[in-house]
Amino acid sequence: MVISLKWTRLLAGVLVFVFVFSGFVSARPQANVSGLQKTINRVGLSGIPISGYAIDEVIYVNGQRVHAIVYYPGLEDMKIEALYRFAKKNGVDMNAFFRYLSEYEWEHGPVTFDEVRSILIKFANDQGIDLVRVAKREGVDLDFEDIIRSVSKENLKPRVVDIIGKLSVTSSSTSTSDCGNNPDFIYDYYGNTITDATCDPATFYFDHGSFAGIFASAKVGTLWYIFTWSTYRTPSEVKNWIINYLKNEKGIAPNEVELVHIKYFIQGYAPWMKRYSTTVYFDNAPVQGYILFELWSEATYYPSTNTWVKHGYPDSNLGGLFVIWGQEIKTLAGFAMKDYTPYPMESYRIVGSGVTHVNLTLYSTIWHQQRLEGVGDWW
Repeated sequence: MVISLKWTRLLAGVLVFVFVFSGFVSARPQANVSGLQKTINRVGLSGIPISGYAIDEVIYVNGQRVHAIVYYPGLEDMKIEALYRFAKKNGVDMNAFFRYLSEYEWEHGPVTFDEVRSILIKFANDQGIDLVRVAKREGVDLDFEDIIRSVSKENLKPRVVDIIGKLSVTSSSTSTSDCGNNPDFIYDYYGNTITDATCDPATFYFDHGSFAGIFASAKVGTLWYIFTWSTYRTPSEVKNWIINYLKNEKGIAPNEVELVHIKYFIQGYAPWMKRYSTTVYFDNAPVQGYILFELWSEATYYPSTNTWVKHGYPDSNLGGLFVIWGQEIKTLAGFAMKDYTPYPMESYRIVGSGVTHVNLTLYSTIWHQQRLEGVGDWW
């Protein structure tokens, strides 16, 4: 049976909105994010922005001092979270809705809370679910003004969006301060053991999987703009959409944008994982003989030089899903997410919010998400 040592730490908890970038970060509320907590119990509406915003900060995540992107939620974030919880509780297929909303926004641009609510009500009606009628029966205000009136420090808690770091193969000559952190010890029924830490290379057999969606961020000064979609577009299409949004909605010229970073997430299933000459087999694993893991291809665009830096297969449909299907793949471990809960069958996190209000759900039974480097074996 495959076991990660963290599986022995079966912590109960509820995972809420999280974001990711060139490695990984932490979930709210489990992560230790020092110096970011609001001290208010109740606040006036005048002190809360309508929309959330993200900025650069140096913080501690999982005991490690890192340069991160931290998101401060606004009123719309709280109302949309409440709307989504209500819709899911009443049987709306939210994954299908997020695909629908993604396509709507690709064509029409970003939407407000009122627009999201209208689109969701119509979508639910098409599924045979009358959310307006259900809300009246249950006494729920679909404006969710009660959420706003009771806003607290828990609602306003800043969220780690991203860790800003670079991944490179770990060795005596290439390791950085980011590499080698938070090792995960993974072993199997046969006694094989490997260590998986930040920047570590590994070879997986990608048996099958699915496209989970796009996470993108754009840096303008110390501000970051966050975007998520659950349907695929090429890096150039994503970049153009973001540049046009910043120009038309925020008055930000293209030359003011420092970079646009795009991740293509794939939910992977692997029957084995290898480092150097040691292979761990998952044929007796709790998840039907596989581990679940997060995999991503990425593309970063620099407007000042009109250049791209890419890893994996961001230009291939669905981030390279069908390129790697049934293949050995080379990966590098990202930053550790130690607090996925609950284990082992339902360990997941949600990536979402930001400008586009699309949520992505990602499952993993190992600590580190994996950046795709290509098809083949490292060794």
